[in-house]
Amino acid sequence: MKHRSTPLIAALATLGMASPAWSQTENLDTFVVSATREARDPFEVPASVDKINQNTLEKAASFQVNLSETLTRVPGLVINNRNNFAQDLQISIRGFGARATSGVRGVRLFSDGIPATMPDGSGQISHFSLSSTESIEVLRGPFSSLYGNSSGGVILLTTENPRVGTELEVNQIFGTDSTRRSGIKLNKGNQEVGIVIDASTFRTDGYRDHSKARRDNFNSKMVWNLSSDTRLSWVVNYADIPLARDPAGLTAAQLASNRRQAGNNTVANNTNKTVEQSQTGLVLEHKFSPSTNVTFSPYYGDRKIRQVLASTAVIDLKNEYSGADLRFGHQTSLLERPLFLNAGLTVGELEQARLGFFGASTTPNRDEANTASQFDQYLQAEYFFTDKFSVLGGVRNSSIEIESNDQFLSNGNGSGSKKYDEVTGNLGFTYRLQPNINTYISYGEGFETPTLLETAYLSVAPPSPNFNSQLDAAKSEQLEVGVKAKFGATKVNAALYTVDTDNEIVVLAANGGATSFQNAGSTSREGAELALQHAFNTQWQANVALNYIRATYDTSVNSIQAGNSLPSIPKKPFLVNWSTSLQACMRQPQNCGMSTSCLPTMQTMPLPLPTRW
Repeated sequence: MKHRSTPLIAALATLGMASPAWSQTENLDTFVVSATREARDPFEVPASVDKINQNTLEKAASFQVNLSETLTRVPGLVINNRNNFAQDLQISIRGFGARATSGVRGVRLFSDGIPATMPDGSGQISHFSLSSTESIEVLRGPFSSLYGNSSGGVILLTTENPRVGTELEVNQIFGTDSTRRSGIKLNKGNQEVGIVIDASTFRTDGYRDHSKARRDNFNSKMVWNLSSDTRLSWVVNYADIPLARDPAGLTAAQLASNRRQAGNNTVANNTNKTVEQSQTGLVLEHKFSPSTNVTFSPYYGDRKIRQVLASTAVIDLKNEYSGADLRFGHQTSLLERPLFLNAGLTVGELEQARLGFFGASTTPNRDEANTASQFDQYLQAEYFFTDKFSVLGGVRNSSIEIESNDQFLSNGNGSGSKKYDEVTGNLGFTYRLQPNINTYISYGEGFETPTLLETAYLSVAPPSPNFNSQLDAAKSEQLEVGVKAKFGATKVNAALYTVDTDNEIVVLAANGGATSFQNAGSTSREGAELALQHAFNTQWQANVALNYIRATYDTSVNSIQAGNSLPSIPKKPFLVNWSTSLQACMRQPQNCGMSTSCLPTMQTMPLPLPTRW
């Protein structure tokens, strides 16, 4: 995939007020929770996992609007930024998610513990509050499957926790094509309670004709330290995209003549998309004892989407979603060696009202009430045979049901439903060759159900909505071997992997904006990843990410021939991303030269809340 970024000329201004530091908690900047659900050093776990911390995000000198601005340093992750705010980023991890025609598929997304991926596997990221993000974790490989349906990879975003003291930050960023972003962030807290409020607005006229867009985001996080053993967090999130014009795609000839022009019929039919989303969730953490804890995370949200296509078709979606996750953690011993256990339940429900129109007509030609639900149970254990040798394993039982109730019957009854039940497991071993070198091998099973959108058409000739009950879930097996090493100021992570998938879900046909899907037999992927990180001194740090992937069909189905490459996965065998970050300018702006990362820092300390469970 090719990435194109609009030239950025940014000027940032920050105003800060800070209170004296009262206390300091353990620094967990480098700890991850995605692989084990416990705060762990990624060097110790048998999985490929990367964490982008707040320090790195702040020095990216970006608009903090899209994940593609900072996550290019993660190997195995490809983010195709269309620079089109009417079309979401296309995110794929080791090929999972590459088939997505809209939104995110095959990759599980979370923001502050609230799923941004619905039970059917469809995901959205436009509401992610990047300007108040504390960290982003990216988990790849076999252990992703422990998150259930459509977990070819996992992205966990966590926003800032409040700190003791008062802090106000105002920022303004400018770019080409009348691009600008304004933001304000307030932190206020004491020993018992604190809150972070972040609001921003982003506007652009767009690089291309008919690509003007606006996005407003609001995120708040309130934390109560109820006792020394209990913490309650309340997250409220709101995103509004009142305008996102869609310039659509260009032919090769159009691109050569004028790459800024809009696609066919886009201006005449005013192709555009509007989105409004609000959600809220609680995270209650309690420690019964130093070795036993429980976490309960209920959430609720709604998302409204209206999109006008070049064909004059209008899509009107209203989604309501809710759910909860209940997890127990326990630390014990077996044969006088440490044993860590995690068990949990996950429930989720999506209710979708879907209407369809043509042109300016107010009479719908499509009316459906769709639902998707999940009920999962999982268990994970980690055991240390010796100080050098450990095993991590898990099992998950998932039940997913999707249903479409057709309420527009003049073209026939297209209702239908299907239930998918699957038990998946994973297992990994870690062996420490040297104090600074770990090796590991891991295996995992995963599955991916078709989404409500992908089951909408049994055939597109003619394009009449009819639930496609013939689609089965894709099932995959992953094997990964890797090595992690630390050599002074240098960190090296290397991994080799294979992925074998049965019933891969791919496009069958497309007509007039409608797309039908099919199962395509078996496919295989094999790849290699290498991540290098080196700190030259306290001021300079460099990162290099190297990816190789080969993805092909193993069987022939309809027009698909065995040996063909899977679509939307990079055809060039190697992808290399590199970046550098400068830390000294945070306190010595005169050393920055032309860097746009020079921001004054505000020295406040985190609330003295329990951070490691």
